Amino acid sequence: MTVNKPRPDLRAAIVKANLQDLIPDEILPALEIKRYKKNETVISTGNELTEFFIIIEGKVAIHNSSEKGNIAVVDYLERGGLLGDIEYFHKCQYLHTVIAAVPTEILRIPLEIMNSTLTRSVPFLMFMCSSITEKLMRSSIQNARSLLYPARNKLCKYLLQTSELFETPVIFFVSKEVASMLGISDRHLRRLLNELIDDGIIIKENKTVTIVDINKLRQYSSYF
Repeated sequence: MTVNKPRPDLRAAIVKANLQDLIPDEILPALEIKRYKKNETVISTGNELTEFFIIIEGKVAIHNSSEKGNIAVVDYLERGGLLGDIEYFHKCQYLHTVIAAVPTEILRIPLEIMNSTLTRSVPFLMFMCSSITEKLMRSSIQNARSLLYPARNKLCKYLLQTSELFETPVIFFVSKEVASMLGISDRHLRRLLNELIDDGIIIKENKTVTIVDINKLRQYSSYF
């Protein structure tokens, strides 16, 4: 459950995140700082864009999920990271689900304040553009690595990220959907899973994968 921080802490939080030159005092009454517990949902995919988010402190995981429950981590954002910037410019619903990877403080800015004040500020628009270009750069690097590195490394990275995100060695796993996310065939995925089983890294049962050697899995993921 989210909790509001006391109002006197609002300006201090903005200064802590080095946003004091971007957030004018006159809009402070309309803003809100919220603290999220680890694994608490910040944004849900498909919800209407109503707020803009700036991470004051902590870390969030951005992920996609399939209809059958498979999770793919898209990115992580830390202090100063923006949520809702791409959706704002594209005037669309939130594209990804965002959860707090650690206890996290976030500045929430109502959409009407974005429209009436902040997007009329050149420094704030530059701040948003910088955020989007950084995301584009990370995405470009990740895509290049995905093309260059073997499928086994991509599978291990997927298993590791999902396990760390939900703090459990047991991962819900629908092979057909995971194969599609990794860009490989079902047969290739089965062969890779069998290799990891033979190496004593995982156990596969029905629609779950259990990680039994996290250190070796992390080693196989280290090429990313």
